[in-house]
Amino acid sequence: MNPYPYIYTLSDFRRLLDHRTRAVYSAYKQGLKFRYATANWSSIQRKQWILSRLQELVRTAGRNVPYYIELFNQIGFDAEAPFTFSDYAKLPILTREIIQENKESMLNVRFPRDTLLKDSTGGSTGIPTNIYLSPNERGWKESGAEYFLQKVGVRRGSRIAYFWGHHLDPNGTDGFYSKLRSRLLNEKWFDCFRLGPEMLTRYHKEFTQWNPDCIIAYSSALSSLAEFLSEEDVNANEYPNICFITGAEKLYERDREIIEKVFNRPVYERYGGRDFGGLAMQTSASRDCGFEVDWAWALVEPRTTEQESPILVTKLHSDGMPMLRYDNGDLGRFAPNSCPGEPSYVIEEIIGRTLDRIYLPSGKWVLGAEFPHMLKDFPIREFMIVQDENYRVEAKIVPAQNFTDNDSDRIRQVMEANLVDIPVFVSLVEHIERTKANKRRPVISKIKH
Repeated sequence: MNPYPYIYTLSDFRRLLDHRTRAVYSAYKQGLKFRYATANWSSIQRKQWILSRLQELVRTAGRNVPYYIELFNQIGFDAEAPFTFSDYAKLPILTREIIQENKESMLNVRFPRDTLLKDSTGGSTGIPTNIYLSPNERGWKESGAEYFLQKVGVRRGSRIAYFWGHHLDPNGTDGFYSKLRSRLLNEKWFDCFRLGPEMLTRYHKEFTQWNPDCIIAYSSALSSLAEFLSEEDVNANEYPNICFITGAEKLYERDREIIEKVFNRPVYERYGGRDFGGLAMQTSASRDCGFEVDWAWALVEPRTTEQESPILVTKLHSDGMPMLRYDNGDLGRFAPNSCPGEPSYVIEEIIGRTLDRIYLPSGKWVLGAEFPHMLKDFPIREFMIVQDENYRVEAKIVPAQNFTDNDSDRIRQVMEANLVDIPVFVSLVEHIERTKANKRRPVISKIKH
């Protein structure tokens, strides 16, 4: 039950009165209402709506976005004519590099610049990608996040703890108004950037005292807390009241197991990014469930006909800066018979970054997603696999309490058996360095491909 109904009413009223937020709030309400109204739509109804919305977006791009005006002329694509999903699948793929090179020409000329909110990725794999969000896109994005929270039982007004890198988040600043707003709306922020035994002990006490309904956390930060409490033999069954939601980085099965064991609460993984928004989320506590796509927000398609394929995203409300068939750099496992151009409503698994792979001298490679499986039976906290330019691989291991020299030898043997003709070295370290966005990047290759 929402203990602060009037606070939300006043907050909504203020947004409605303020000309700077009125359009965002209107789109937020529209998006939330639409998702609830269409929750039971058939796949045919969804598909018809997505195609209609997609055609409208593509026409907007073809009329008002210099980059797409030129592109459509070059490839002979008529944005004004009716097209099918198969026709749409013939459009060229959009990449981060293309956006970086053409970001000014990718803006809708009919939008005054001061109405577009600039945002950027964390730059985990290189230079940050700058994007611009229209009021309409911001509202639909916000309503999608709230809708999926409510689907797992976290209603508006619930106590939410953000175990997050809050100074990288636009909603998590240290300003007076932001702090006041978080307090009034029943939210608290816990910085996950600088963790250690003292900080984890402090956070555990604060979580216990405040007793949040939901904790939204970086996957690695939450698993670190669970690991620490397990080793300290601390009872942690008092919070959260409803669930955990992880994001920002891949939740590995080993992390999920320790979190569920220590806290005895369901864990839902959600998937999104600064550049493509909240795309999908697990809405069932079953480990076998996939990620339910927010189809009202984005057209999600595989880049290839393979079941494991790069993920392509078209945000259906990105009228200020349309991004058609955007390759977000991630690899997903799609349902059988999924194909390019056609909307997918479920992603069976988020495998990881397409660039996170180790290359073999033969020209083949091993995907980064394989290493958690190789190392899942060893007593380790974290790992990072780093490949040098000469193919040499170093496995950096943060050992758990019962780790032995024999484990180091066995890790090396397992990895050498899978990485043919590559020397493997195991190094024991106290911690694993993070990206600038404080995210875990467990596999890095310095070989240029």
